Amino acid sequence: MRSSGLFALFGVTIAAVIVAIVLSLGGGGSSNSDPRINQPVMTGLTQRLGEVARLTVIRGDGKTTLWRRNGVWVVEEKNDYPADAGKVKTTLFGLAALRYAEPKTSKPDLYSRLDVENPDKKGSDAQLLTLSDASGKLMSEMIFGKRRYDIFGGGNDGIYVRKPGEAQSWLANGSLTLPTSTLDWVDRSITMIKGDDIASARFIAPDNTVVAISRAKPGAPLQLVGGVPKGKKLKSSDALDDLARALDYFTLDDVEPATAVPFPDKGVSEAIYTTHDGLTVTVYMIPRDETTKDDSGKATTKTKYWVKLIAAGTGSAAKAAAKLNQRVAAWAYAVPDFKANTFKTRIGDLIEPEKSS
Repeated sequence: MRSSGLFALFGVTIAAVIVAIVLSLGGGGSSNSDPRINQPVMTGLTQRLGEVARLTVIRGDGKTTLWRRNGVWVVEEKNDYPADAGKVKTTLFGLAALRYAEPKTSKPDLYSRLDVENPDKKGSDAQLLTLSDASGKLMSEMIFGKRRYDIFGGGNDGIYVRKPGEAQSWLANGSLTLPTSTLDWVDRSITMIKGDDIASARFIAPDNTVVAISRAKPGAPLQLVGGVPKGKKLKSSDALDDLARALDYFTLDDVEPATAVPFPDKGVSEAIYTTHDGLTVTVYMIPRDETTKDDSGKATTKTKYWVKLIAAGTGSAAKAAAKLNQRVAAWAYAVPDFKANTFKTRIGDLIEPEKSS
């Protein structure tokens, strides 16, 4: 009897704790009567999506500003470099689709559990998003916190939100993933030229040594110009194909105005690609040591590779060259190491001694 009574008391205590947690994070028994349930989080946005001209996201001491310039979304903090139009569109439609689902905590000391505290708080993962029209008038603003995957079942996600200046936080129904850094908003694509379209390529090292590849006609295998030296063989059967694919899915790690990254007269690597239809893309590349500080303030130095591109074309490729130059000529790009390794290819990177029998 004493044991069963103890377990009963323990069960009552646990139940009381659960109820307390639910009441502290939720809205209690009156949640179903709140008039905002099922209403849009960003009021009126669906009808005014075409009026949105500026989107800002603040997280900690970081800020990202997107604005529409002549109908194109650009990233202000990256010198108005084009934004990823797909991400902007997905974000705006995601914002318009969000609906209030359930009231949560209104206690400031519990906001951090949902990541809906003031976003300028050090270490905060909360993000304050604001939308403005072309005149600069604020259309809507909201603090966004943790995302809850499939919380409503059937693949329906949720996200915690709180309107600035209001105590009440909410769980909203809808899928929304906000990039966490300015670079994540940038259109990272530089070129998308398929390897099969490459007729020839030359790689010129700073000491003027050259590696060249070519193919006799479209669809033919690539060959090392001059042939593989006697007693040597290619390290892999697709080594030359890998070189040709460097301009396919060619993406940036960072971007700056070309004038902000001066290229010296010496120490520059060149990679010159020519397609079957007459488009030539020249990639100029330099290494640059850059020092950054981590969250603890410790400085680290890393070599980053920066490139500039120039396109030229004959015949039908002249228009493609002009279009590419219009997009890339004013910029310098930091590129992934594996791409940099391709652009500075030397013959020793491709061949090795044949095994003696």
